[in-house]
Amino acid sequence: MRAATLSIVLVTSALLSAQGQYIGVEQRTQIFSEFSRPVEPFHIVGNIHYVGAQNIAAYLFTNPEGHILVDTGTSLMQAQLAGNIEKLGFKPSDIKIMLSSHAHVDHVQGHAYMKRVTGAQVMAVAEDAKALEAGTDVSPIAWEGWEPVKVDRVLRDGDTVTLGATTLRAIWTPGHTPGCTTWTTTVRDTSRSYNVIIPCGVGPNAGPPLIGNRQHPAIVEQSLSTVKKLRAMNPDIILPGHPQQAFAGKIEGMKAGAMPHPLLAAPGAWAKQVANQEANFMKRLEAEKARVSSR
Repeated sequence: MRAATLSIVLVTSALLSAQGQYIGVEQRTQIFSEFSRPVEPFHIVGNIHYVGAQNIAAYLFTNPEGHILVDTGTSLMQAQLAGNIEKLGFKPSDIKIMLSSHAHVDHVQGHAYMKRVTGAQVMAVAEDAKALEAGTDVSPIAWEGWEPVKVDRVLRDGDTVTLGATTLRAIWTPGHTPGCTTWTTTVRDTSRSYNVIIPCGVGPNAGPPLIGNRQHPAIVEQSLSTVKKLRAMNPDIILPGHPQQAFAGKIEGMKAGAMPHPLLAAPGAWAKQVANQEANFMKRLEAEKARVSSR
C-alpha cells in the first residue's frame, strides 16, 4: 500500500466484523513495521522539521521560546522520535505543546509517553480530545486504542495555537475521525512565505459504513462540510500524515535547500486532490444508498 498525499489514508481491505474493526492483519502489520521504521530527520521549510518515521509523520515547529510537535506516531516510534529531535540539535524537553491531526493509533499512540518526557501541554479539538483522554478510537473504524493522555486545552473550530513566532490554526474537518483537524500556518523561508497545511479529510475509500454508522452518526453531513472547507484552502505546501509518496525523490532537495521548494504544490494540484476525494466519497455513498434501497 502506498500513502495518499492527503492525510486520509488507512485503506482497508479486510472487515473484522466480530470485533467491529476495519483494519486487517496485513494493514496492522504494515503500520507497525514498514510505516514505523526509522528514517533520518530533516529540515522541511522555515521552522518546520520532519522527525517522524518512514511513512508516519511527526512535524516539529521550533522556536527559541519552545517547540510544537504535531503527531507522535506509534509506540514503536517513541524512542526514535526523541532521538530524531536531538539529531537536529533540539531538546525534547523544549517541546511545550503537542497537537494531533486525528485520534488514530498510528498518530497519537506516542502522546502519553512524549507528555511524560517533555511535560508539554496536549491540545486537541473537542471530539478527538475525548478519544485521547479515554485511550479509545471513537472513529468509524473503531480500531485499537492507546495509553490515555490528559488534554490540557480543548480546542474549537478556528482556534489558534501560538508559541513564539509560530501560529497554527485548527480547522475542524471531521470525517476520518470525529475530531479530525487540518492545521494551517504561514512560514517564512529565505525570500518568501508559504501557506502550509497538515490536512485531515473524509477518510478512506473503503471500510466502515457511511449510512447508519453508529460510531459516527453524522459522518455523511460532516464529511460533505469538510470537503467544502478543504476546497476553500489554497496551500503552497502540504504535509501529509503518511508522507512517503509525497516526499519521494524530494528529501535530498529539501536538505539542500533547493528552489523552488521541492514540496511546492503545482497550480490546481490541491483542488484536484480535493475533487478526487469528494468524487470517491460520493461514489461510495451512492453505492451504499443503492444497496440499502435494494433490501
